Amino acid sequence: MGEHLLLTLPFPKPEPLLKALHEAFPDMKITYVRHEVTPAEAFFKQDVDVPPGILREVTCLATFGFVPEPSDAPSLRYIHFAVAGTDHVSHKAAFRDPGVTITTSAGASSIAAAEWVVGSVLALTRRLFAFREMQGDKVWGNGVPEGTPFTLDGKRMGIVGYGSIGRQVARLAQALGMDIIVYNSRPRVTAEDRKDRNWFQPGSGDPDGSIPSAYLHGQSKEQLAAFLAQGIDVLVLALPLTPATKHLIGEEELAVLNASGGGPAILVNVARGAIVDQDALVASLKKEGGEGGLWGAALDVTDPEPLPAESELWGMRNVFVTPHVSSVARGTVVRALRILRENLGRRQRGGEMVNVVKTGGGRV
Repeated sequence: MGEHLLLTLPFPKPEPLLKALHEAFPDMKITYVRHEVTPAEAFFKQDVDVPPGILREVTCLATFGFVPEPSDAPSLRYIHFAVAGTDHVSHKAAFRDPGVTITTSAGASSIAAAEWVVGSVLALTRRLFAFREMQGDKVWGNGVPEGTPFTLDGKRMGIVGYGSIGRQVARLAQALGMDIIVYNSRPRVTAEDRKDRNWFQPGSGDPDGSIPSAYLHGQSKEQLAAFLAQGIDVLVLALPLTPATKHLIGEEELAVLNASGGGPAILVNVARGAIVDQDALVASLKKEGGEGGLWGAALDVTDPEPLPAESELWGMRNVFVTPHVSSVARGTVVRALRILRENLGRRQRGGEMVNVVKTGGGRV
């Protein structure tokens, strides 16, 4: 049996991209089944109605979150996720199957996600949301609403998790005049350690890791506290969710963060909601920069998702919330399928793939 690629994504059929795949792999059968959900829902609504006959044939799969059981897709040998993270599906049997290779689209979403980060921070610091409300009320106003806007030049950004997204955030923040420091679980001491090992679009990110003025690392509360005490004005969370990172940022960490800088900090989360203790986050935000509380927050992810209607986060004027869509953009899908195409070619040639999460044995 020849190769059969199944793509199931929460978008209308991307004809130009499928045509490019057909041209690159003329002997490969390609099937597209739309995942009938929004991109945000694809993280928690993972069922897709794929005919059983197709599943039995599929050797390669490109998906947001649909992962079939091995008994339903016995020929499956390669899964490519059109997103950067896999924590939402890591419990699936395919992740324990020694014959299945898994890759992600790390680097594809970094440009869109980084723009969301910087745009959200600028909207908060320049009071753009308040001005938008005034526009809706047709009020010219007198001066500026709720305090004076401030600029980001000279401010310090701390990034927890210096992967593809963190590196592109650093690139944009540096252009705004910010100082960048980063924190990872493991040390990155040498120039070789600091290179980006994931796929990246030329001209983006920080391939050689030269942007940060300081690299800190650790896996203890004390080491994280030492990082948060570095006078950080904007804290960006861009790390994977693992058992070790769940509630990594809680009441103690927020207190250290807000006590160490020139003023209260802004927290930005484009990682996963559960990395932050949401009760502690709400309590800190209620202080609105006073009494050691956060100045504001930009949250593309929450815990849980969808965010319940009764959550206090909805009504907070110093909070910006979006439904896990920071990376959703036309260019993201193009880049994700570009990574897929590159990996399919490497797989056919027996070469090393990019963005590998798990290498499968057995036949390819």
